[in-house]
Amino acid sequence: MDCRFDTRKVNTSLISVFLLHLTEIPLPAAGLGLPGYGVMDLITQAGAFAKFILVTLLLLSILSWSITLNKYWQFRSFQRDYYRLLSLLRPNADLSTVYAKAVKNRPGAISRIFEEGQITLAAAFDRRNPAPTRAGEPVSAQSKFAEGLTDRANHSIESDLTLRLETATDIELSQLETGVSFLATITTVSPFIGLLGTVWGIMESFIGISQSGNADLSVVAPGIAEALITTVAGLAVAIPAVLCHNFLANRLRKIEDNLIRLSTELKIYFISWWHREKPKSENRAGYQRDFAR
Repeated sequence: MDCRFDTRKVNTSLISVFLLHLTEIPLPAAGLGLPGYGVMDLITQAGAFAKFILVTLLLLSILSWSITLNKYWQFRSFQRDYYRLLSLLRPNADLSTVYAKAVKNRPGAISRIFEEGQITLAAAFDRRNPAPTRAGEPVSAQSKFAEGLTDRANHSIESDLTLRLETATDIELSQLETGVSFLATITTVSPFIGLLGTVWGIMESFIGISQSGNADLSVVAPGIAEALITTVAGLAVAIPAVLCHNFLANRLRKIEDNLIRLSTELKIYFISWWHREKPKSENRAGYQRDFAR
């Protein structure tokens, strides 16, 4: 009697049994593409409060991307105008030429800061060179004119420029920062809004279980899955917002350094231009006074 086993028959039998049990294992409905278990299906089947949360997160996402794109182009425009003006600020550069090439018809932070320096210079010239006295005016008027010139000569153009340029720089920097802080708020709030929707959905699921008395996984899982959709949406809004905020904050720090440098460069340029043009203005004023006499 042959007691040897046929290993080929045994292996074939084991494989047949394995395949038979494999076919009996239930597959997830989502994997089979059955309706009711997709992400969009979960969103459409969600409750009113969950849909409100999702709409809120969608609006916050649109707002965060709008702020990011707007600030990106605003910062890019600032950098372009900044380097254009900086390349023209030479000690002997003509003021009208610099204005025409870098400021005129270019609205923005750079042009407004430059115009503040121009206004300061114009006011200084008005203080030093008022309208000359005419022939026939009383001596008291001429003495007042001389006293006014003496008092105004003691006024420092450097302090005026420093104050006006620093004030203009602070104003422009605060305007450039507008929106970036709100982007940080979106970054912080979005996950909590999504979590609120999740907690609300889980609470409704447990209330439904208590009312139906059925705690089977097939009953609990869909409600929890719907609730978790809001958390996913909150993270989907917050993660890009964090990256955008960090990017804009880094650019804003560089812009702040550039504004400090620009203020110093403009002060040096305007003072140099002032000392170069002041003698010419004084000579013209002296000629006008002599002519008036």
